[in-house]
Amino acid sequence: MKKRGMIHFVLCISLLFLSGCWDRKELNDRAIWLATGWDATEKGGVEISGQIVIPANLSTQSGSGGTTEEGFYAVSAKGKNVVDALNKIQAKLSREEYFGHRRVIFLGEEFAKRGLKNELDTYQRNPDISLRTDIFVVKGDKAKALLTVFSPLEKSPAVAVLKEHKQSGGRGDTAYLDFLMAATKKGIQPTIPVIEISHSIEEGSDGKEKSANKKIAQLAGVSVFDSNLNMLGYLSEEEDKHLLWVRGILKKMTLSISKKGRNASINLTKISCDIKPKFDPYNQVSFTVNLKGTGTLQENNSSLDMTQTKNINRLEKRFEKEVQKQVQKTIEKVQKEYGMDIFGFGEVIHRNHPVRWKSLKDQWDQAFPNTTITVKADIKINRIGMEGPGLLYKESGSKK
Repeated sequence: MKKRGMIHFVLCISLLFLSGCWDRKELNDRAIWLATGWDATEKGGVEISGQIVIPANLSTQSGSGGTTEEGFYAVSAKGKNVVDALNKIQAKLSREEYFGHRRVIFLGEEFAKRGLKNELDTYQRNPDISLRTDIFVVKGDKAKALLTVFSPLEKSPAVAVLKEHKQSGGRGDTAYLDFLMAATKKGIQPTIPVIEISHSIEEGSDGKEKSANKKIAQLAGVSVFDSNLNMLGYLSEEEDKHLLWVRGILKKMTLSISKKGRNASINLTKISCDIKPKFDPYNQVSFTVNLKGTGTLQENNSSLDMTQTKNINRLEKRFEKEVQKQVQKTIEKVQKEYGMDIFGFGEVIHRNHPVRWKSLKDQWDQAFPNTTITVKADIKINRIGMEGPGLLYKESGSKK
């Protein structure tokens, strides 16, 4: 009996130390951010803009019988630093700012050129902010301009941009984490995907609200940064695919070749890369980049009958030659114009030859532009779709 009473006493005492949810905050008391924009201002200041959810509109947007108003609104403020600007934004909101559900960060072009080294501290310290976030440099414009670009297919521009990036086979919501990791390592320099404001119809310029040719956000390649996190310039969308392939993080890609009026396209879904470093007797390193890809033939406007194995092999060789040429060209362009190892060749040395890397790492930025890099490709077609030659070619005109 005494033992049972002691247990009851201990249980009652332990209740005093249970904190419960004393610091909880209701969802109705939070202003949920979907996207953040960073822009440069005069005298080294910063302008922070945000895309904030309007819950009442978001749940019924474009639904029958409901409101057709947008499910978000944009807000911005200038400050001496990020915290100062955010405090000024809070003065415009009836709810507390909450960044736990933020999906995308946009950086204005001038802000990226000015440098990011002194701007990221507050986001790294805040425990409510997820590192699984997409990030973009807005080419030729301010970040806050993109936050107001309406998406006809999604409920907010932030979600639309995130899905565009995922569909492209790029880094998706790991882009911000990828940038931070590259920024803190030797042997690889950071890059950030690029977005620009365009129009749904090519070479159009209308962009009115009720026009069929609307303003949209469009992927536009990748930006290159130096070790001080200053943006140096851009690579095209195709060159970005080459970068991701060499780094081994590309998920899918479409290859097209054309020669003498004939063309073909293949959709690669199994993609990999293996980089082999080699040292000469003078400790000079060179690399062989082995690219592999397997996919489905999407279009064949040639005279090749794809039921014949020899013709499949012939087309594969043409794709391999094109891949080797284009990826080699991209690597040499980066070496010549930027001199930054954004591919991670230094990381390859670090992983495979850690002792040699100790003597190379401090001079790698100077050594990379003159390093010999050879690209090889192995492309396989595992499906050809409709059998036989292209529809425009009679059997008598096709190559068996």
